[in-house]
Amino acid sequence: MSSKTHGHHHGHESKTEKREEAAAKAASDQGVNYEAEQSRLISVGAYSLWEKAGKPDGDEAKERFWCTAEQEIIGSQLR
Repeated sequence: MSSKTHGHHHGHESKTEKREEAAAKAASDQGVNYEAEQSRLISVGAYSLWEKAGKPDGDEAKERFWCTAEQEIIGSQLR
């Protein structure tokens, strides 16, 4: 096989690999963006619940509000 043919073949693989890598990165970025948005929504919801409860002190209260908001956000996304 000549180096010209070999080089051309390699170039074709490279373009395909680049497309696959770009597609994988885009899918990964969407997952990251989705997770970041979901986390932001949970945070906003938890903060709202915490405020409505009179801003109680303690990690236990914050954890409870986070879990409640998480259940609400995830539940609404499943519908």
